[in-house]
Amino acid sequence: MSFSIVGSSLNSSTTAKVLQRQNFNKEPNGLETIIESYAIATANRDSIIPERNTPHSVFSSSAKKYPKMVVESVTTEEQDGGITQMLVTYVGLTTSTLPPPIVRLIPTAGEGVYGPPLVIEAEYVTDVSETEFMAGQLGLNNPTRPSRLFNTVIKMPETINGTAMPRDPFSAFFNTPRGGFGGGQIVQYSGYCVLSMSCDRRGLFLVARNTYHEVQQIAQVIQGGFR
Repeated sequence: MSFSIVGSSLNSSTTAKVLQRQNFNKEPNGLETIIESYAIATANRDSIIPERNTPHSVFSSSAKKYPKMVVESVTTEEQDGGITQMLVTYVGLTTSTLPPPIVRLIPTAGEGVYGPPLVIEAEYVTDVSETEFMAGQLGLNNPTRPSRLFNTVIKMPETINGTAMPRDPFSAFFNTPRGGFGGGQIVQYSGYCVLSMSCDRRGLFLVARNTYHEVQQIAQVIQGGFR
């Protein structure tokens, strides 16, 4: 489309914009971006540029709308004839289904109890809030253990976004000494649990990165107490 034709179209309204092309991209973790190229009148640039997190369905001139995509960034470049090229990048998902996670098994010295010396890293897209994400899955913790003996753990979920995670090398257990709490060791094996958690907000979604490792905790019981 020539600049003269575009300019004529844009002069009809202070909010007019002409969609020239769309480029779609999918990141390895399944998050998607759409870059829409618009021609706008340079004089109207400030009134047209969308705010961050504006829904695609509200701003885009495309016939097909994506309700789970929002504006992530905008760049502009002035052209001849009072025209500015505006690139609007949207981020999110074009479907209602969360993509499967990227699961990595990373050999790590010093890790492993009943399984190989490794940690499990999961990178995935989730629609929970930051508060919900950081709360983890504390409800899956073993409620029978004496809380003053062992550190709280967050179990690795069995599935993430419908994808099965690696199974624990050994079934979780809690053992007390044969003589009760009169002496010996108390052992709690929890299987794969959270080692670290982090997330980045991208539009309506979080990109989460969790690392899991095998956890076994041992408390030495002496007559009349613990150590």
